[in-house]
Amino acid sequence: MDLHAGRRFPRLVAAGSLAAAAAAAAAAALIALGHRELPAARFEFGLVRSFRGLIVADPYPSLIVARGEGSSRHLLSGPGKSGAEALVESAVGRLAALRGTLAVRGGQTMIQVEPGSVVPLEAPGSRPPPLPETDLGERYVEGEIVGSKCYLGVMNPGSGIAHRACATVCILGGVAPLLEVRHEDGRREGFVLAGPKGEAVWTRLRGLVATPVGVTGRLVRRGGTTFLLADPAAIRRLQ
Repeated sequence: MDLHAGRRFPRLVAAGSLAAAAAAAAAAALIALGHRELPAARFEFGLVRSFRGLIVADPYPSLIVARGEGSSRHLLSGPGKSGAEALVESAVGRLAALRGTLAVRGGQTMIQVEPGSVVPLEAPGSRPPPLPETDLGERYVEGEIVGSKCYLGVMNPGSGIAHRACATVCILGGVAPLLEVRHEDGRREGFVLAGPKGEAVWTRLRGLVATPVGVTGRLVRRGGTTFLLADPAAIRRLQ
């Protein structure tokens, strides 16, 4: 019979408790670190706001809203994994009022439009000034094609291979595709991806979503939104 067993048991329990506590603390630290690394994106779930502006569809439905001496662009989507094309088609090119829920990431925004809320404004109104356009020339860029709705706040982080199926369904459903690029300073930006003539490319990105890609195209900045105009056939997977 081991006379010291009774003495060792409390020490083993204490050591086990300390190890468990250390493991729990480490796990908590990792979780907290992971939370801190998530991008500052948000979706105002349950908060429906009123908006007013000029509805355009070049190449994806957007609302141009007056901001002081200039204007800003909000991409538009429908509920769930659908685009806003059918919801706003009667008001494209016109000043309109609508209701929706805002998604925000950095300086980029999207409005999830409430069905039936788009009302063209027949009475004369002040249209937002045209967005200034800057041609940044042809560039080669690398990044990841993502669905704009989730990327801008509906899901967080809204990118990566785990998000591939969701992003693919969203893009095929009419949600604007973005190319997420990482700048040298660590900043991330989503370029709105369109064809060489500025046309929508919803159905031409199969097999390219949520994977590293490289593409040469023309960068155009309209207001605070950067568009990458490129032929989807020229987009190459990097792995």
